[in-house]
Amino acid sequence: MIAFSQFFKDWSQRYYSQAVKVGKEGDFYTAVSVGNLFGVLLANHFLKLLDSKKISLPIDIIEIGANEGHLMLDFIQALYTLRAKVLEKIECHIIEPHKNLQDVQKALFANYDLDIKIHNSLKECYFENAFFYANELLDCFACELIKDDQMAYIDEKYQICFKKADEDILNKCRKYNIINSEFCIEYHSFLKDLKNSCKQMMFLCFDYAKKEEKISTRIYKNHQVCNILEVKLQEYFGKSDITYNVNFDHFIQILQEENFTILEFKNQNQALLDFGLEEILNLTKEKDEKTYKNFLKQSQNLIFNFGDKFKFLEFKL
Repeated sequence: MIAFSQFFKDWSQRYYSQAVKVGKEGDFYTAVSVGNLFGVLLANHFLKLLDSKKISLPIDIIEIGANEGHLMLDFIQALYTLRAKVLEKIECHIIEPHKNLQDVQKALFANYDLDIKIHNSLKECYFENAFFYANELLDCFACELIKDDQMAYIDEKYQICFKKADEDILNKCRKYNIINSEFCIEYHSFLKDLKNSCKQMMFLCFDYAKKEEKISTRIYKNHQVCNILEVKLQEYFGKSDITYNVNFDHFIQILQEENFTILEFKNQNQALLDFGLEEILNLTKEKDEKTYKNFLKQSQNLIFNFGDKFKFLEFKL
């Protein structure tokens, strides 16, 4: 019998090591699956941060959890279109522990003759001045499932059972007001690695957010959603995506404890508007009607279909 957090780690490791596809051909969609507009808006926000002197050049751009690498490609191509000279003073990196995904990323970037450095982990990196971004990363961090004073374990038959929780975990859950939901166990270690990897940094992340106190862990298989408490786990283990809603209140408290500064926290759709959606649409409309119509369709998907379920968080060191 093992704690649910270990089971979650083993599941994610097996699943992502297969270099799974994301989008129509995969098990689930992300904002990147909608098209390249998400990357264009991220690049436009990056330029706004430069212009307002909130970040400076030269700078390293680092994506964590890039999967096939499409967001990094969209980001770079957008910078080339919007302000190509900036590319002379940036270096781009991806943190990717899975060899099969590294190979997919290298093949993609080779097609565009791009020099993107790929690293196995943050532990092997050091950046003087860094701009990190991550889309749906936090929901990949291992968690425990908590029900009052109990936590979930997985037995040899892949069945979930709840038993008296470890006292240390219970104390932490009380501290962060976690009663009946997921308790992420990896925030401190991740932020420690992040601090050790750079002298100064800004970090942007987007993720599905917790709205209520309940267990949200679920499985995505061919875009169908399964409640983890209602299926035979052995049939899905490592063959489908496992995820949960991120408790941003918990994460923000950990950030503050680790002496990071919170800059922005808002709904993802509001963030994309603030990134300059109207500006990009107007610019595109003047230059290319076909691209404008494509972007308009993508924007409707990003703003309305993703809605306020996703949050945007920006912090710095």
